[in-house]
Amino acid sequence: MSALIETDVIVIGGGIVGSSAALSLALKGQRVALLERDFCGSHSSGVNYGGVRRQGRPLSQLPLSQRAHQIWGGLRELIGIDGEYQRSGHLKLARSEHDMNALRAYAQASQGFGLDLQLL
Repeated sequence: MSALIETDVIVIGGGIVGSSAALSLALKGQRVALLERDFCGSHSSGVNYGGVRRQGRPLSQLPLSQRAHQIWGGLRELIGIDGEYQRSGHLKLARSEHDMNALRAYAQASQGFGLDLQLL
C-alpha cells in the first residue's frame, strides 16, 4: 500500500545541495519532498573532506563565503546538530618577496570582511 503526499516542491538528491535547498524551502513554508536513492548525505557530500573557507578566496566571493560562514556557525540552532563543523584557521606561506607582497595586498583589499588576517 502506498500513501499519497501533497507537496509543493520535489527535490531530487539528498546531498549537501539538495538537503540545503529542501531545508530552505521548508523554512519558507513550502511542502517539500526530498528524494534520495540511498541515505541523505551518504555519497559525495557525506564522505568527502570538504571545507568551508573564507581566506584566499577571490574578493568577489567574500560576501557569499561570509554568509556561508554564518550559516555553518549556526548549524546546531538551525537543525539541532553541529554536523561535525569546526571552525579553524588557514595558513598561507610566502616563499618569496613577491608572495609576501601578494599576501599584503590581499589583507588590505579584504579588510571589512571580518577575516581577522594576521601577517607574521
